[in-house]
Amino acid sequence: MATNNKVVLFADILGFAALTESYPLDVDRCSLGDRPLSYQFDDILELSRNELAHTFSGFHSSLRGVLSLARMRHPLTAITFSDSVFVATTYVHEAANIAINLLHALLPQKIPIRMGIAYGTFAALRFRSDITADSGDHASQFLGTAIVRAHSAESSGIKGLRILLHPSVMPLLDNINHNPTPTDGRSHPLRHLECSEKERLNRSSVLHEIDYWHLPPTREADAWRGLQDMWNKSPLSETTHYEATAEAINRMRIAQGYEPIKKLRRRTLP
Repeated sequence: MATNNKVVLFADILGFAALTESYPLDVDRCSLGDRPLSYQFDDILELSRNELAHTFSGFHSSLRGVLSLARMRHPLTAITFSDSVFVATTYVHEAANIAINLLHALLPQKIPIRMGIAYGTFAALRFRSDITADSGDHASQFLGTAIVRAHSAESSGIKGLRILLHPSVMPLLDNINHNPTPTDGRSHPLRHLECSEKERLNRSSVLHEIDYWHLPPTREADAWRGLQDMWNKSPLSETTHYEATAEAINRMRIAQGYEPIKKLRRRTLP
């Protein structure tokens, strides 16, 4: 089977292993993402919410919606397992828009995620499921340099809720096919910026990230509150993720012409 070069997005929930160790496995609630109205009702019951089930079902429900919208615009291959997903597309702007829409959907739900985007070879060889009454045999056979690089960008050591760009992507951003100028009057051009100076010495040589902070005022407020709520609830060992996210969002806003946020740990934006 011939291999093709693809742009691959890898997305992974932050802190999912700790959630799995901290909460009972409630299969019924984990499946609520397949029933949106039931999920919304369950989410109202904040005090009784199982955070593991909330995170798992919210991630998969949001991912399904984002991918359904993307499929109406272009072909893609999505491979989902547990708390992560690989999505292969033809062009950078396609993968980036999926990443941005997913982050926009998850921030208000207080579900932390980090992503990496890379370019290289990709081949999906075989997908198989054989399920009987008392056993199951599942196989997902896919590989390529884009897979390795996207995972490497996400796990580079850079903290926070970010969309990190592997060096293999950077030459494509000057290509009009990979980074076209929007013509519908509603879309935003694909923007990227440098990671902070202290973050640029990382094990994957990631230097840039996607600017995802362009939302209508109400959605922007909801996303910022979601970040602050996660920051407030996080254990001391995890606060670096939310501080790094707030610093990145501040840089994105400055690049868009806003004044710097003087106090990052605030519930409302200036």
